[in-house]
Amino acid sequence: MSYWTRRDGRERRWRSWWTWCPAVIVLAALTGCSFTTTAYRYADRIILWKLDHYFALNHDQRQDLVQRLPLLLARHRHDALPQYEIFLREIGQRVERGLTGSDIDWAYATYDRLRTDLFERVVADSGVFLASIEARQVRRFESALQKDNANASRLVQISTPERLKERAQTTLELAKDWLGWLTKEQQAQIRDWSLALPDVQPMWVAYQKQRRQELVNLLYQYRTPEQITRELRSMFLYHDQTAPQPYQNAVFQMRENAKAMVIAIDQRMTPDQRRHAVAKLQRLIDQIHDLQAG
Repeated sequence: MSYWTRRDGRERRWRSWWTWCPAVIVLAALTGCSFTTTAYRYADRIILWKLDHYFALNHDQRQDLVQRLPLLLARHRHDALPQYEIFLREIGQRVERGLTGSDIDWAYATYDRLRTDLFERVVADSGVFLASIEARQVRRFESALQKDNANASRLVQISTPERLKERAQTTLELAKDWLGWLTKEQQAQIRDWSLALPDVQPMWVAYQKQRRQELVNLLYQYRTPEQITRELRSMFLYHDQTAPQPYQNAVFQMRENAKAMVIAIDQRMTPDQRRHAVAKLQRLIDQIHDLQAG
């Protein structure tokens, strides 16, 4: 097995963890955005393809989405991308002077606000689309989710030490990407800090399964677009009110531990590494700024 095969497998395995744990916004500044900015111009086609994969869209649904998606994405480009640019510029300034605990808390709060803003931009249109789903499409969607659940379950069947080891390797590769060359001492420290983070993957997978099943159950019942919109908000926006308490506790613990790790990494950055991180952030800012022009 080649290095790139192993690397791609690790990235797929831990992508959900990284995108869920917003502390890496400070360390990695929206990791994966190099792909996102490239794909952003084709987001309407990608979304349409993904929805067709899960639901096998009929003619009317496809035509409706073809009309809705460009308008939705245009509003996002005009209204949301400037917010992302401001967010990243602020991160760059804070990284340049050195991070504090309050900086990480600010990043968490801003991340949550931007995530809520994004959800609100799509939830009404999502309600309209999901209200049009037929029974056969719900069954197809349920079957696809069962496959997704099976794949996720295989990931958590790996022994805990092996899972944590792979997460540590992904963390280390991410740090190298954003900080540049690392000393052996830094590599060992980052690996140890990552290994010490809570093993939340099993709980995250269980929570995802629960939410997916709730969504399937919702689609099997007749609901108006407005009713579906309210249900989606309850499931995915107000999850802090509806998620199981053990899950909420795990999220809080992961955030606190990840904050300590990010601060520890920041305190051990060399001047060259800090310049490397700030320059990489600036390139990402430039990409997002260019996207605003369409």
